[in-house]
Order: sequence, then structure tokens, then C-alpha cells
Amino acid sequence: MQDSASFADFGLPAPLLQALADLGFDQPTPVQALVLPPALAGQDVAGQAPTGSGKTAAYGLAALAQVDPTVAAVQALVLVPARELALQVREALKNLGKQLPGLRVAVLYGGHPMRDEVKTLQQTPHVVVATPGRLLDHLEKRHIVPNQLKLLVLDEADKLLELKFQQEMATIVSRLPRRRQTLLFSATMPDKVMALVREYLTRPRLLTAEGGLVPGAAEAGGAAALPASLTLHGHLLSTPEEKPAALFHLVRQPATGQALVFASTRERVQELARFLRGRGVAAEVLHGKLPQPERDKALMKLRNNSAQVLIATDVAARGLDVPSLDTVIQYDLPHDAETFQHRAGRTARAGQAGAAHLLATPPEQARVQAWPAAQGATWKRLVPPPLPPASVAPAPRPTTVTLHVTAGKKHKVSAHDLVGAFVNVGGLGRDAVGRIEVFDFYSYVAVPRQQAPALLEKLNGAKVKGVKVRVTEVE
Repeated sequence: MQDSASFADFGLPAPLLQALADLGFDQPTPVQALVLPPALAGQDVAGQAPTGSGKTAAYGLAALAQVDPTVAAVQALVLVPARELALQVREALKNLGKQLPGLRVAVLYGGHPMRDEVKTLQQTPHVVVATPGRLLDHLEKRHIVPNQLKLLVLDEADKLLELKFQQEMATIVSRLPRRRQTLLFSATMPDKVMALVREYLTRPRLLTAEGGLVPGAAEAGGAAALPASLTLHGHLLSTPEEKPAALFHLVRQPATGQALVFASTRERVQELARFLRGRGVAAEVLHGKLPQPERDKALMKLRNNSAQVLIATDVAARGLDVPSLDTVIQYDLPHDAETFQHRAGRTARAGQAGAAHLLATPPEQARVQAWPAAQGATWKRLVPPPLPPASVAPAPRPTTVTLHVTAGKKHKVSAHDLVGAFVNVGGLGRDAVGRIEVFDFYSYVAVPRQQAPALLEKLNGAKVKGVKVRVTEVE
């Protein structure tokens, strides 16, 4: 498929083409151009594709092209390793399918009450996005009967295996119709993923983002599949004790912009957040023990520029999607090449430029340099400048703050309604309204810091679509 190809070339249904046009998607990414022809022809596909390559839209379009919204049955199933990714995929599929009348897309994941999902499933969804454990719970209780399933997608297959979901997946697949199409995507293709391909796929097309064929058996370290627009920087430090100062030095550089910092443990994540906050850096945390509303808040603050840094563990950051993330910093050495690649691939998405930094001592550098994914790194010795005292570090505060509004989807409130309230009641210029995220019972709105006090005064007690709201600043 040539670079000048358009989505119209694939024979997609008109409602999907209209949705793509509405979203501003004119030309397919290389992954979409490779995957869509065989997938739309009904073939099984195993694709090696990094995060940000457009794989979600590739399998999403293939799935939605087969779904008939007039049939009350689960027709497509997407398995993902983490709840954040599940939510993002659900949102992407809803956007791609917004011109399909009556389309229902459900998301199922652990960490919140099952009864809410049972209520959702009473109106049979056409597409289900789920983590394996929670989906298996619903299958065992017969809340889902997938006897009319047409398509199964395994997204981030390497992470599904890494998180020990192999038994759950085997049980799930055993309960699905044998006559189905299966699409599998993975950032790397080690032997364990290829074994999954052989077990679950029938005569699949094996594709890479670069257009080549996936080898029949990948090397243990996995193939490097980092975006071409990503720049890798290795910073050599004399001792581990230099890492905090080096981190502070990096996040203070103007080119760093918004940064995702990886640390190895929950304790280290919290320790680094305290360290940076004490020196004036707006830092948020993300780890496995954080309640879902707090996770949502942390991600939202990074996405809407009211936080500069998000410090996360690997488990919490799986499936993380922050559009236009500028920088990744690997504070702690990852355990293996696949984790290194997964971390670095959080930036430079969809062809945008991005930088990934690694802080390493000489023994750590020697280990990393043996990994294929790290071969392109440029290494320099870093002698970080002395740290300022915690109480006097002159770090600027973000120019954007986030406001919490006590109205959401369950109140029939949309982002459009919130813009109207902030402009007409709050007196904020339409262009000054930042990112809006609407959840079931509340919403977040990013606004300029200087105008936040006036907005709080004007909007508290006001009505948004007939709902009286309370508005507070998110700390």
C-alpha cells in the first residue's frame, strides 16, 4: 500500500469513513495500511507494532466493519492487559463507530463494582473491551454468551503473557466459537508470543510495522520496534546517589516538557514525587495500589498540562496513553529489553517527536547496551549540578489548573455543555477552555490558572443542563 493511500481504498463502510473524516484521519498509518486489507478480508493477523503506531484504529475498523448493530449479540471482543488501556480502546472504538446507529461498546475491568458492569451487559453490547480476569468472571456467570462472536483481538499480547494471563486466556478462548477471526498485536514477538500465535490463529498473516514479515521464532530479547521519531539518550552517572539530582536537572530543562518517569517500586514512586514536589515541580504518581479515581485524576492532570511530571511503576503504566507526551525518563533500570522498549514507546507516538532518557551507572549501562532496543542510544556522562534547598527551588507552577465539576455522563452532561457553562456563565473565552474529561458522575476541566478563582466564584451553584453543580480546584 503506498503512502498516498486513503481509507476509502479499503472498501470500508460509509459510516466508518464518515467517522474517520470527522476525526480528521485522512491517510492510514503504515500499520493500518498493512493490517486492514487482510483483516477486512477475514484473515487472521499477527502484527508486531509499537505503541502509537495506529494499531487500535486498525483492528477497531476491522471489527466495526463486521458488526451489525441490529443484532443484539457480542460480535467482537478485545482483550487487553490493563484497565487504562481498556478504557482508551473503548473510547477509540466509540469514536470510530459513532456513525453506526445503535452501536454499543462495553468495557469490563477489575477494580470497581461488578454490579455496574452487569447492569451495562443487560443491554447486550456489540463490542466488548475487557481485561481477561474480569471477562472470565462474566463468562462463568453467563452474563456474556459469546456464541455469535465474529472477531477476537488480543492487544499487547506480550504484556498479557507477562502479567500471567495465559490460563485465563486459554479458558476464554475455549468458550468462543471456533469459526472466528483472530487479530493479535504485540510490541515484541518473543517465542512465547509466537507460541500464542500458533495456538490461537489460523494461517495468519505475520506483519511488522515496517512492512516486513515477523520471523517464525523471534530471539529471546524480542525485536526492536521503537518509533523512528524517538531519540534515545543514555546518561552515565558515577553512583546511584546522583540519580535524584540528575532527574531534577532533566525535568527542569525546557526541552523536557511533559515527562513520564518510570521507577521500580511504589515506594520509589512516592519518594520521587515528594522529592520533586519539595522543589517546586508539579508531580503526580501512578501505581497499582492507587484507587481508580486517583489514577484518573493523575492522568488527567498530565494530559491537560496542570502537572508536568507523572511518576509511575511499570504495572500502572501499561496501556498508558498521554497524547503528545514529550519525554520518558527511566529512573530505575528496567528488568529486561522488552520493558525498556515498552517504557520508551510511551512517547514519539504516531510519528511525533519524543525523547527517552535512561539514568544509569556503569554496570547498568553495560547491561542495557546488550539490548537490541537500546542500540540507538547516545551515551554521555552527566554530572548533575548541586540541588537547591527543597524550600527555595525557583520552579514555575503550571499555567493550567484543573477544576472538578460535580456533573457527568449519568447527568446527561457532555463536554459541549461544560464549554457552554464556562463561557456563558463563567465568562471564560472559548479558546481558553482546555481539555475536558467527562466521567459518569463528575468531570474535569482545564483552565488558565489566573482565571480559576473567578470561575470558581461564578460557577459554584450554577446549573449545567439543569444540574446544580459544585466546582472545586483539583489539588
